[in-house]
Amino acid sequence: MTRDYASPDNRQAVFHLIVTFVCYFGAIIAGTLGWGNVLLTAVSVVAFMCGTMRMFGIQHDCGHGSYFTSRKANDIVGVLSGAITANPYYAMQYNHNQHHAYIGNLDRMENHEVLTWTVRQYQDASIWGKLFYRTYRSLPSIFFIGPVFVIMVRYRFPKNALKTGLVDVVVQNLMMAALWGGAYLLGGWPAFAFMALAMTVTICVGVFMVYVGHNHEETYWASGPDVDFEEASLRGSSVIDLGWFYDFMTFNFAYHDLHHLNSRIPAYKLKQCHIDLSDHLEPTRLTLIEVVKCIQWKLWDEEQGKMVRFSDLKQPGLLHPAE
Repeated sequence: MTRDYASPDNRQAVFHLIVTFVCYFGAIIAGTLGWGNVLLTAVSVVAFMCGTMRMFGIQHDCGHGSYFTSRKANDIVGVLSGAITANPYYAMQYNHNQHHAYIGNLDRMENHEVLTWTVRQYQDASIWGKLFYRTYRSLPSIFFIGPVFVIMVRYRFPKNALKTGLVDVVVQNLMMAALWGGAYLLGGWPAFAFMALAMTVTICVGVFMVYVGHNHEETYWASGPDVDFEEASLRGSSVIDLGWFYDFMTFNFAYHDLHHLNSRIPAYKLKQCHIDLSDHLEPTRLTLIEVVKCIQWKLWDEEQGKMVRFSDLKQPGLLHPAE
């Protein structure tokens, strides 16, 4: 059913690439010139988010070979976009494809963006283990400290970089340094300060987006041999229903279930595919209130097949209600 949408269109690809560049560089220019003006800075930060998140969507699709018809074009744009996204292309491609291959698999938690423990794992952990997991899943850690550290520091030499090649990492870091250094040389301190502020906000919002994509109450997890790929894709990934501007800003990340079902669908075709097939797929839709509520889900309860809160552990009846 999704096969008709799983083909690149170079004209659409180029159009969206141009729109993304306009958002990104326009935001830096406006943010630099308007530095000190709260309203203009805020608008520029939102435009910067649009440019950066959309560029990540483009880089991500290039990694799947789904953005352009040409593999060479995908790889060239994927590498160059790393200057904006702070993601070395080939390492990102490898790690993200591992995430796709093991979607919903509890036994391959190292391949997923956000660590999720089962209730049993948490109950069997030591005091220090419980403290670690609670700290990891705390709001400051998972939505600010962790994301900024991972994207801006850890990704300078990301996981599996030795497998994918050090040249990729070196080139990406040099391009990123050139971009930020060039902004400073042209715009001085206001340009650098604006980019630092905007990138921090973008990272935090982006990680929250990824978190919600898989961390809703009725998500899907199973152990190795029991994983059902279709269930893991469609039930384990949500549709974030926040309107057209959110779709534009995130380049249709909202339709994450379809992306996991068929990663060959380019971002610019995901929304139409969702519209045409939503009656068949019965997606898990999250409104703004439900998106915010996703923060509370911390542990996977294998017996109930859903996420639970830390507070539910103190009330066994909530964890395992009588039948």
